[in-house]
Amino acid sequence: MRLLRRIVAWLPLRGWVQFVSTLFANSYFLSGFKGFCYPVLNCWSCPTASFACPIGALQNSAAAARLSLRAGAPLASVIPFYVLGTLVLFSALFGRLMCGWLCPFGWFQELVGRRGKRLRIPGWTTYLRYVSLVVLVLVIPYYTGEAWFSKLCPMGALEGSIPQPLLQPDLRSQLGMMWYLKLAILAVTIAAAYVWRRPFCGAVCPLGAFFSLFVRYSAWQTRFDDRRCVDCQLCVRNCPQGIDPRRDVNSHACISCLECTKCPYDAIKSQPIWRDLLAKEAGTARRSGITCHEATEVCVGKPDCHTQDDSK
Repeated sequence: MRLLRRIVAWLPLRGWVQFVSTLFANSYFLSGFKGFCYPVLNCWSCPTASFACPIGALQNSAAAARLSLRAGAPLASVIPFYVLGTLVLFSALFGRLMCGWLCPFGWFQELVGRRGKRLRIPGWTTYLRYVSLVVLVLVIPYYTGEAWFSKLCPMGALEGSIPQPLLQPDLRSQLGMMWYLKLAILAVTIAAAYVWRRPFCGAVCPLGAFFSLFVRYSAWQTRFDDRRCVDCQLCVRNCPQGIDPRRDVNSHACISCLECTKCPYDAIKSQPIWRDLLAKEAGTARRSGITCHEATEVCVGKPDCHTQDDSK
């Protein structure tokens, strides 16, 4: 419970955590770590970017795979085990906490929509993320040899396409139709973020699509207790994705921002799954007459380990 209280205390400061994460991802002095994939959507071509974009790394691997396979390379040599392993590790441990707490572009959309209409995007659009992941990140780069999602990514426009020509004037003569198209996509994304809640995260982001595959099975889980719920709908109003946590608290559209855990009736809690296991052990111990302290100790083979009934 101490861990849970600390998390709840940090909730009002989630925006500050996102701000610090954005600075960390674009701190420049850490640019020597660009070989490491930071598990958020952050353009590696940003002049101050510190790490590699995992989606960009996946695209580059897919783009190079076809030529390598044609040259006779074994299949195992073209699979990006490092990138996939990094993403699986983070998502298996934390689900989509990276989306709700660390992602710079998610934070940017929240800032844009703070005074907007904040409508919920249509439910069917949340499945378009998987199309984006499979088609734009894997299939098209494989057959064309080019990273097409990066060519269209609005975060790339914000962090790369805009500052690079400003810092390097010689690039201005090379700007073409794709540059203007990328800026147009960014403008549409900003306009959409003013109307809908984090629309890029909900309908387009391939990284969020990958993370969402692990939301229901990650080591970090959110639980809803219908016995405590009084249907005040505070959780529904707080959710930046417009989800109703009472119906699907671990929805694939959930970004794990933990705003719903502000419930004044403690109907929604978020914590590591081992906290549930310890709580169950403590409950079993109370029912069997074992003290909570004894229940958390490993006492196999200890002659002095006994229940209260045995000591009588």
